[in-house]
Amino acid sequence: MENNYIVTTPNNHSQGPITLAWMDLYAAKFAFNKPFSLRMADNQVFVCEQVVRVVPKRRMVAFGIWQGKQVAAKLFFDPKAARAHMEKDIAGIRSLQKNKIPTPDLFYEGTTGDKRIYVLIFERIGDAKNLEEIWREKTSIDEVLPKLQLVLIEIATQHVLGLIQHDLHLKNFLLTEKTIYTLDGAQIEVFPNLLSKKASMNNLALFLSQLGIDAEGYQEKLFKHYAIARGWSLKKEDFIDLFLLIKKWNDERWKKFAKKVYRNSSTFARIRTWQSSGVYNRYDESPEFIHFLNNPDSAFNHRTTKILKYGLSSTVVKVTLDCREFVVKRYNMKNFWHRLRRCLRTTRASSSWRLAQKLCLFDIATARPVAFIERKILGFRGKSYYVTEYVAGEHAGDFFTHHATDQAKMSDMIWRISMLLKSVAKLEITHGDLKITNILVDAKERPILIDLDGAAEHLSLSGLRKAWRKELARFLDNFRYNSTLRKRFETELGKW
Repeated sequence: MENNYIVTTPNNHSQGPITLAWMDLYAAKFAFNKPFSLRMADNQVFVCEQVVRVVPKRRMVAFGIWQGKQVAAKLFFDPKAARAHMEKDIAGIRSLQKNKIPTPDLFYEGTTGDKRIYVLIFERIGDAKNLEEIWREKTSIDEVLPKLQLVLIEIATQHVLGLIQHDLHLKNFLLTEKTIYTLDGAQIEVFPNLLSKKASMNNLALFLSQLGIDAEGYQEKLFKHYAIARGWSLKKEDFIDLFLLIKKWNDERWKKFAKKVYRNSSTFARIRTWQSSGVYNRYDESPEFIHFLNNPDSAFNHRTTKILKYGLSSTVVKVTLDCREFVVKRYNMKNFWHRLRRCLRTTRASSSWRLAQKLCLFDIATARPVAFIERKILGFRGKSYYVTEYVAGEHAGDFFTHHATDQAKMSDMIWRISMLLKSVAKLEITHGDLKITNILVDAKERPILIDLDGAAEHLSLSGLRKAWRKELARFLDNFRYNSTLRKRFETELGKW
């Protein structure tokens, strides 16, 4: 089949730009990020400067230039559904525009010359951040609460107008100083009348579930704020219903995300060779980091390596790769029988990776997971490696020693650590080894949970309660020589 449009990327050869066929764009992987130009059927040209997101074989979002303007473009190239996807997006945009809901202007809709790539070109809003970026950069929820309240008013307005965003997430809102823009028309449905209370609360719960597992107080405040905008008079049963819906969405979000943490996506990349398997975060990709992934033992002999723990079952080091600091934990095989017992089981590195991703999804502080690697011999698992971002700080025991005379700091840290442990339990997880050295306090005096290889998820409430009692006893044993601290933690943790 002939391809009579052009996609070009710059190169270092004198022959000029490389011309890519449709099949090359269709074959673009998650990490694709080359500048290119795209000619439309009417000969207008979009010049891509940055690829924002690729969904292989389906679509791409890119920033670039069109008619001298900074724009954002959506390119649809699924051979069976590209036109339908574009039309669905347009329908949602038109619904927003019809109801005077701020959304970036649609400058262009069309196709390439062979009608195999469908193109939407939007106004690019300057000096703006999406709500997910704002949320990620926060130091406290109080800091972003006013912005969340404004977004809640926007959601309430859309519900009153009969609009619902089925894929409602923080990235859907782009905020400037004066305006909240709604993005992504593809998942918008329009109803003839205002949204019912049941449907509104379900959609609102989806939004609020993304604020973290320990945000109940703020979720309640925002629900009240939303209810005032809708003119609702709330009853106790409404709050019970809301938190049941949030729990449902939490379960759904984790079920969906748990599959992503082991496969290729815009966030994660799989490692799969005859001798290794694993996953790493694309954000951390660099030449030196990729070299490490190919030979993880190299980190233990690197010139910048600092040994943090040397043991028979595991070795922990701090290493600098491309000017960034990481912690690598290697799970060793003590002897032949240990290797035999572990070779068919899920590795501790894989378990740590999965549970750290779950904690991060629900905004629970842990060292950011970067990668895990499993070495294989004849297809059987051997040594494994778990990599996290390095957290600068001191362990909680040292913090209490250094601030023993500052009662305000002591009380605040007791409360913060107690909230951290209770938040983990709310996810039906227990840590399994709550030594005081496994809770770090970072530069912002936030407690960070580390060393998750003994952590476990519990399928029953009775199992969780039994494990929590054991967990609590292990944690309190850290303070067997400090009865004052022990009693204060008993009081705080006993409230749960």
